[in-house]
Amino acid sequence: MLDYKELNDIDLKLHLQSGSDIKLGNLVIKPYTLEEIKTFGYTNYMSNLQLISISMDDFISSVVDMEKRNMLEEQRTNLRIFDFYVNLGGMELLDKLLQSLSMIFRTDDIRMLDESTVAIDFVNKGIVNFDEDGTPFINQDKLEELPEDEITIVHRDNFDDIVEIIKLQNYLSKNKSEKKEEKYADEETRKLMEDMERHRKRVEEKKKAQAKAEGNDDEVDISDIISAVSSKSNSVNKVTIWKYTLYQLYDDYSRLELIDNYNFSIKAIMAGAEKVDLKHWSSRI
Repeated sequence: MLDYKELNDIDLKLHLQSGSDIKLGNLVIKPYTLEEIKTFGYTNYMSNLQLISISMDDFISSVVDMEKRNMLEEQRTNLRIFDFYVNLGGMELLDKLLQSLSMIFRTDDIRMLDESTVAIDFVNKGIVNFDEDGTPFINQDKLEELPEDEITIVHRDNFDDIVEIIKLQNYLSKNKSEKKEEKYADEETRKLMEDMERHRKRVEEKKKAQAKAEGNDDEVDISDIISAVSSKSNSVNKVTIWKYTLYQLYDDYSRLELIDNYNFSIKAIMAGAEKVDLKHWSSRI
């Protein structure tokens, strides 16, 4: 199996479209199916995804102490998001991280090995044992005997890639080649544009919250998308769709929407409409 870092854009899309596992070093990340998400609880599932997807900006902006916030801004280039979870965010945030990783790697055997490493399945592998009081300790002999390809750990150097894989599998991030790197004239312009983007997102979130509070929330949710795809698609129905991953579901939904738009545009052209933006249904989503 190719490693995530070896996958080009086409390879990655094929993995996502087929619902295949994605390998990162010794870790294997298996996407959840709709059936598994339903059983786990969609709200719980999305909550765990959100908890593990907190950005550096979110962490820094949440710091109330301005002196500490300025210090973090100065040290930003030397920090990783993983540092906030395990060292800077307190025990509650660390517990949330372990909870999310437990879901992602489908095991309860998740624990801190030291101050900077999360161990996966180390109890099952006999690396972590417990004394008579139930206090865990590391069996150094077992650890040294463990083959290198069985060392399954999460740390600051692979955490960002893990989060990116999770986002991709759940249609929360674009593929590698689709991400456009913004070019700015200077650092001040970059910061200004990033601040404007954060402000725009906050405004959109407030609008959605206000619409929901007023009973005007017409936003399509996942149940509507499942219903739409299973009704419109020629290949799945309400029985078979539960084998889909979220990426497959949203990919189908986007493609069906593109097909409908294409057919509507053709009809508009045939009816004499001008300046119709005709995008073929097989175009890149």
